[in-house]
Amino acid sequence: MKKIFFLYILAIQVSFAQAPFKSEEVNYWNTADSAHIFGTLTMPENGSKFPAVLLITGSGTQDRDETILGHKPFKVIAEYLTGRGFTVLRVDDRGAGKTTLGKNPKAITSENFAKDVKSGIDYLKTRSEINSKKIGLIGHSEGGMIAPMVASQTKDVAYIVSLAGTGVNGKIVAGSQIEIMRIKAGFDTLTAREFVGFNDKVLDIIINEDDPKVIEAKVKTLLGTYTDDFKIKNKIIGQDQAVIKSALNSNIPWVKFFMGHDPAEDWQKVKCPVLALNGTKDTQVDANLHLPAIENALKKGKNKHYKIVKLEGLNHLFQHAETGLVNEYAKIKEDFAPEALQIMGDWLLETTKK
Repeated sequence: MKKIFFLYILAIQVSFAQAPFKSEEVNYWNTADSAHIFGTLTMPENGSKFPAVLLITGSGTQDRDETILGHKPFKVIAEYLTGRGFTVLRVDDRGAGKTTLGKNPKAITSENFAKDVKSGIDYLKTRSEINSKKIGLIGHSEGGMIAPMVASQTKDVAYIVSLAGTGVNGKIVAGSQIEIMRIKAGFDTLTAREFVGFNDKVLDIIINEDDPKVIEAKVKTLLGTYTDDFKIKNKIIGQDQAVIKSALNSNIPWVKFFMGHDPAEDWQKVKCPVLALNGTKDTQVDANLHLPAIENALKKGKNKHYKIVKLEGLNHLFQHAETGLVNEYAKIKEDFAPEALQIMGDWLLETTKK
């Protein structure tokens, strides 16, 4: 598992009978950040002026297929949608596969990933096989946060599919994850929420301070304000150094940006059609928290072209699940719920025919 402050993304695989399509290795540059991006472009064998989608991964370094534990969810999505008449671009993240890190790799945040996405859109617009007026984004988790960020900055995004994308500030995302996981682990609700309050204070130190020595001193002081009873209830007694080390490891630009960013502000600026999907057993991006937040932001921005779908029994990876917890993901044999793919494909076809 990644640190508790991160969105946890694993990957999945499923097989479908597909119409014939062709696949091409492509590359282009994000010149602003000097990142050379490599990926795979799939498109139907017959026809022209196809609508297109660009896939955006979640947090963590992923290759173009989001390959983890032998599963390749983006390959599955790409081939499914190509079989339904779309051109699909999926790319290696910076530092994965063939894509380079670009300049200042230690300073990379979601804003840099948004620049990568815009470069991908620019590339798709150069392809004569693609309808440049029908280029959209599909983002998973953090990718579902980056998609509206990009759409709020350019009119070139024709539609968005958010797969368990976030709708609230990163600190609230982290707090929601912690509360859900702790309650499922057997903590009572009050104790779980008390720990969220403690974690929020640690995050405030990380967000507002850069000097590791200052962070260490402030977290140590903070720990000293909590009683042994609190630490025992929350199972962190004797773990002060581990807490301090976790805080220091999280003192990076990506965490600082993510925890301080409010995607609702981007969603308010999105004018293109939006499909937001989330599973009811998602413990990473809680459907009951994020879907209403996304819908409220779209309403506030007077966007009337959206569809919000809560998928019963699906986890963060869009698998049918029992607990929805991270440690269950690899145990589930299902790759990707067919209803999620079909809803996405049907909506994209309907949207691009207009």
